Amino acid sequence: MKLGLNSITVWFSLLMITLTIAGAFAFAFTDFMDERLFGRKRVYFVILLVLYSIYRIFRLYQLSKKTNQDD
Repeated sequence: MKLGLNSITVWFSLLMITLTIAGAFAFAFTDFMDERLFGRKRVYFVILLVLYSIYRIFRLYQLSKKTNQDD
């Protein structure tokens, strides 16, 4: 049971990391939603997406470290 929960958590984390990094690149380097999100708000949003992806990477690292210690 625990193995199944951990694999779902790992896949969800990888998906969220990929989506947030892709979103950060889309907002930083394209004109996607340029008419609604511009200026400092756009920069802050990109920073928020990058920080969230760093947080998810850290949590995934902690999970893998804990799983390796349990084995």
